[in-house]
Amino acid sequence: MFIDTISRKEAYNKAHCWQYDMRIRNFNHDLREAELTNKQIAELSVKDFVFEFVSKEDKEKCKEIKKFVERHEWLGKMPNRPTHRFIATYNGLIAGAIVMATPNSFSNLLGHENRDLEKLISRGACISWSPKNLASALVMFSVRWMVQNTSFRFFTAYSDVEARELGTIYQACNFIYLGQSSGGRREYFDPKNPSRAWFSDRQFRKINQVKRYAKELGSIWQPNWSSSDKVYWGLIPVEVATLVKARATEHTSQCEVRNLTPKHKYVYILGSNKRETEKLKNLFEEKSSKLIGLPYPKYRGPRIDTAAKTNIKKEINLTEVPETSRPQVTAFEFLNVKEVAAMLGVSKWTIYKLIESDQNFPVLNIGVKKKFVINKNEVLSWMDSKTKRRLLAKLNLPSGADLLKLKGEASA
Repeated sequence: MFIDTISRKEAYNKAHCWQYDMRIRNFNHDLREAELTNKQIAELSVKDFVFEFVSKEDKEKCKEIKKFVERHEWLGKMPNRPTHRFIATYNGLIAGAIVMATPNSFSNLLGHENRDLEKLISRGACISWSPKNLASALVMFSVRWMVQNTSFRFFTAYSDVEARELGTIYQACNFIYLGQSSGGRREYFDPKNPSRAWFSDRQFRKINQVKRYAKELGSIWQPNWSSSDKVYWGLIPVEVATLVKARATEHTSQCEVRNLTPKHKYVYILGSNKRETEKLKNLFEEKSSKLIGLPYPKYRGPRIDTAAKTNIKKEINLTEVPETSRPQVTAFEFLNVKEVAAMLGVSKWTIYKLIESDQNFPVLNIGVKKKFVINKNEVLSWMDSKTKRRLLAKLNLPSGADLLKLKGEASA
């Protein structure tokens, strides 16, 4: 049976993320609707799908995407300012969708002067019978299309802790993790309009909502009072503005409110060529140095007890391997590129350059996709070998100062 996401109101508190739960619950319904069998979907791979950009001029396809998002995505609705849409289809059926939008507030990750290069990956979902890697493939197709066809160069995305998301797809795509301090702090629910589901306080300030308040108060909205994205309060008569603001305050007080846990945030930086990509990443390192090397999150929490309506502060680790499942190695420790970069106080791109240029750099490649690991003790030994003074001492050779001293004694 299809699960109605739009009317969802209660906090989600299962061990796995909400969208995985939807895949399980909607699987049989989605399979029948697509007229596919279990055998057919077991043989599906990413190469069987068609990826495409959907123009906003294609009204019918945009309506299909809207319905798909409402049915399969956590928030169950389109973003406020959608700009670009991407889909993956199989035999003409939408199996995945990505919606990019204008950020509610722009980031200064590459400096204030480059804020206009940002685009928000606002919505994303795949149907229950899609193959495992379809979501990550669609994300990267969307990002690359944007870089090739627009001026946008860095793409931010959020993972909602309320949905018990970690950002697994973004981690698989090698997005940079920016920490867990983003998003609104409260959400509202209007009992008189349950189809809207939970919404942020921005809803009370949106132009359509402000116009609605004015209409309820019997005021006729004038065209010069607003533009497509802004209300000009200074042009509205004081008495009308006062009543509209009072109505917004009244509406707020009639809604249920709940506190939110900050969201995880990610970013992907990509230029039109290698040179531009390196330049942009260097800008990120310069402007956002405190965000370099943050480890990916592993905890889906804190868990919310909906019965008691309290937060259980203990987080549940769903990815940690039990200590008894493998032997413990204490003689040495392997680190990834980010961890080594943080240990040495350099960028991870510097480490990649060392791996490429120095054959003596102690790195191991443990996968076909170049999953590099580095022995901590060996990299410290490598650094020692690069220190000239220590190398001279090891070979028992005199330093330049020692040679000058010997020359002075010989001439005396």
